[in-house]
Amino acid sequence: MNRLLFTVVVMLGLLFGAGCAFYPTTSDQQHHADDCQMYTRELALDYAEMPIEECAGSGAEGSLICLAALGVVVPVGSLVASGSIVVAGNSLHWLEYHGTCDEGLLWSAIEDATPDE
Repeated sequence: MNRLLFTVVVMLGLLFGAGCAFYPTTSDQQHHADDCQMYTRELALDYAEMPIEECAGSGAEGSLICLAALGVVVPVGSLVASGSIVVAGNSLHWLEYHGTCDEGLLWSAIEDATPDE
């Protein structure tokens, strides 16, 4: 009974939570774009839905393989890869902001360290 319930819960989770592919995109809000000229842009993570209902017509074993691919492998793989790109891109954006913009940490530290004349 517990195994059947577990299987049903996993299958429903795959059907309702699966079928998405994640990809990096440029964020709509560029907080510091007007303040200073920056080469990098803030990134965000977006998703696209995949047609998971196409798994129904390929037999029992084919449906399980299709559900595993579209329900686990593609969403997790694209989330890890695209999430890594977004984290790396936003880290570069943060470093550029704090290294080149007047309000950044580097210029603030230089202004604080410079003696007033």
